[in-house]
Amino acid sequence: MQAGALRHRITIQQYVTAGRDNNGMQTAAAWVDFATVWASVADLSTKDMIADRAAQGTLQARATIRYSSKVAQVDTTYRVLFDGVLYRIDGNPKHDLNSRREYLTLNLAEGLKEWE
Repeated sequence: MQAGALRHRITIQQYVTAGRDNNGMQTAAAWVDFATVWASVADLSTKDMIADRAAQGTLQARATIRYSSKVAQVDTTYRVLFDGVLYRIDGNPKHDLNSRREYLTLNLAEGLKEWE
């Protein structure tokens, strides 16, 4: 994938539990921005959407992002904000087939279930 294809900005968010900040003050549990990265976001094809619905799935789109050690930590406990819409990450990110360190593909599902 060429860098020009990464034309969308997405924000990956992480849920941080309650704790204490550097000053010892109590902090509330909340979603915080983990990383804002360039991505190629594409809706699922009709064929993929039909197959997903047959399996009771809710996949809606895929986001391909450049690999980094930071985004390699992303899993299903994170969520994605794109174009004002929140998506949950469905399944672990998929690595590219060649070096496994160039790109990650995130399956994005509609609905957040227990996280809002």
